Amino acid sequence: MTEKIEKFKSALAGFKSLPIVITQVDPDAIGSALLLRYIALRSGVNVDIYYCGYFGHPQNRTIYTFYDLSSIMLPIKEMPKEVKSCAIVDSSQINDSRLQGRVIEPAIIIDHHDVDIRLKEKYDENGFVWIDRVGAAATMLAELAFALNIDFLINSMEATLGALAIFNDTKMLINATARDVTAYSKLLEYADKDIFRQLHSYPLPQRYFEHFKDAINNWKIKESRLVTNIGFISSKESDQLSIIADNLIRMPDIQVAVTWGIVDNSSVRVSARCMDPSLSFQDFLRERFGQSSGVKTSTIGVAEGGAFIKLPAGFWSGDDIKGEMLALVKRKMEHLVLDDLEIAEEIEDKELYGSEEFKDSYEIL
Repeated sequence: MTEKIEKFKSALAGFKSLPIVITQVDPDAIGSALLLRYIALRSGVNVDIYYCGYFGHPQNRTIYTFYDLSSIMLPIKEMPKEVKSCAIVDSSQINDSRLQGRVIEPAIIIDHHDVDIRLKEKYDENGFVWIDRVGAAATMLAELAFALNIDFLINSMEATLGALAIFNDTKMLINATARDVTAYSKLLEYADKDIFRQLHSYPLPQRYFEHFKDAINNWKIKESRLVTNIGFISSKESDQLSIIADNLIRMPDIQVAVTWGIVDNSSVRVSARCMDPSLSFQDFLRERFGQSSGVKTSTIGVAEGGAFIKLPAGFWSGDDIKGEMLALVKRKMEHLVLDDLEIAEEIEDKELYGSEEFKDSYEIL
């Protein structure tokens, strides 16, 4: 750990002001970013945090409002174009579609997801790359803070959200490693227990239950796989897809659950879960939705993944054909999730799209 600490300190010393980027808004990314911010501030380095997407999930929204994170975190569109060198936490993908085409060159990467070893080697040469198979990225940030002998104030925001991040990402410590449990216990000593309970027991809006009803009504099951949709949704509601997927995978005999919705009439967001340890879920999603599909796997093998698919624009879009668009996407999604692609894909593509023009405009983000 001593060598790791020295390398981190060297990487941090290269910044007068450290931009931290999170590509997906969730408790682990939020907690990890705030822990790194706290470490940097205690080391005399200013920090700006930029996030992709929205604080749409009810729990994320509760965190955002309670701690007034608008004063600390900014949307990625406000990150200056000339700023490329940065830190990323809870992710190691520099080509993530959620970056909206922005080019970043991370000097610090702290993540707990699987990663292409070539990427790790490339950025580890001149920066700090720490990627370990633990339950939460916040575990690693907590270990870093305690190794640097950084103290937390009692009831501090950073300790509270760091503990919540570990608790959430390990499914209430069910999927936790020994390192997760240790980091969680240490952070909990400084966390505000009352706020922690409020943030964990967040309220679900009525709209969520309406979407969940749609998911039940729309599901299609084949053997151990389930695919369903909640139709057209706004980007601010799209995080509800992940909550629905978390619940559907708990059904008996379901090994793969995929939930999707058409977001802002422009893209399809996919949330997927897998309980089958014999299935490479990363390959499963990439074969169907492209190389930018992402997966994280818990320490006990439960895989969580997703993808974004850009819908064709121009001639093929518009309110007058929303019904046809939904039907086409539904048919395609059911084919991709439920069918044997090697047997059916070429025939299905021709039937679904009807023209090469439509097919060419269907781009995986």
